[in-house]
Amino acid sequence: MGNGGEKVSWKRVLILAGAVIAFTIGSGFATGQEIIQYYTAYGVQSLLVILVFAVAFLYYNFNFAKAGAEQKFERGNDVYKYFCGKYVGTFCDYYSTLFCYMSFFVMIGGAASTLHQEYDLPTWVGGVILAALAILTVVGGLNSLVDAIGIVGPVIVVLCIAIGLITCIRDGGNIAAGLDIIEQGAYEGAKAGETMKNAGANWLISGLSYAGFVLLWFASFTAALGSKNKKKDLNYGIIGGTIAVCVAIGLIAFAQIANVNTGANGTYIWNADIPNLILATKIWKPFSAIFAIVVFAGIYTTAVPLLYNPVSRFAKEGTPRFKILTVVLGVAGLIVGLFLPFRVLVNIIYVLNGYVGAVLILFMIWKNIKDFRNKKKA
Repeated sequence: MGNGGEKVSWKRVLILAGAVIAFTIGSGFATGQEIIQYYTAYGVQSLLVILVFAVAFLYYNFNFAKAGAEQKFERGNDVYKYFCGKYVGTFCDYYSTLFCYMSFFVMIGGAASTLHQEYDLPTWVGGVILAALAILTVVGGLNSLVDAIGIVGPVIVVLCIAIGLITCIRDGGNIAAGLDIIEQGAYEGAKAGETMKNAGANWLISGLSYAGFVLLWFASFTAALGSKNKKKDLNYGIIGGTIAVCVAIGLIAFAQIANVNTGANGTYIWNADIPNLILATKIWKPFSAIFAIVVFAGIYTTAVPLLYNPVSRFAKEGTPRFKILTVVLGVAGLIVGLFLPFRVLVNIIYVLNGYVGAVLILFMIWKNIKDFRNKKKA
């Protein structure tokens, strides 16, 4: 299989890009909560956060895909031992499994908040619907998963880009004022000392942290894709997915900046659980009802692999044990996700894990340098 002569299947590239997008855009992204904390809170420096994220994201996904294609890992999580050695790799393997499961709690919280903020349903309704859908899908196995989430991903990213673009065109004149509000901390309705939640001390830490927490989701996922897809198809899919996600982040961040104090009754862009719903309502009132369903679909596409990962780590797909474990972990995740507030979940779980992911990138760079040296010697 010569690399140069490989025919690219653009249909497959689109599905793979869609899967990359769908997996990146979970509840934090589609709701706008993640964008507030990792990008918007840094004002104009959010552009630098995007740059750091894009470079790191492309770098490690190419590495995972290459390792998966060459090593044909039995389990996607074996990629950690490949890059970090036996001991650190084993720690990362268990840690990422735990993190994927903790991220599933965040998805439950996001689903509950979305249906509550838009349709005024009791918070448990969204959580229960999501948990039930995720359990049913995981019990069915992973094969159909990539194709299913690969279709929903692009729909969400197109809608996020549309909301960001329309808002930036219409409210672009308010961006400078929004940047001033962020710089001075002059938030509407803020109590003494209350401010917009942010992910790190500065833009560099925030960018590395964002790339880092997404890394722990993608390691086994991309390694598995690498062993099952043609190299060029997957690489183009990764590039396409990254560009789409970064464009969406940039537009949404500046749309949020322009409307940082937009809202009512104590819920504004800067402190809302779901800031993107406020933007959607501002464009056209009925649009937010449609967008809430799309946000819910986006949460579902991320929740499924996040539940699948810990279950498949401890049980073989298709076995009775696998199905029982799926139900047990799904219900336990539902209970935790409904118990903790959504904004707090995003801030604690994602940020902490971002630092672990950033350390993993250092191991990867070290391995790349060692491999390069060995090649030169040979």
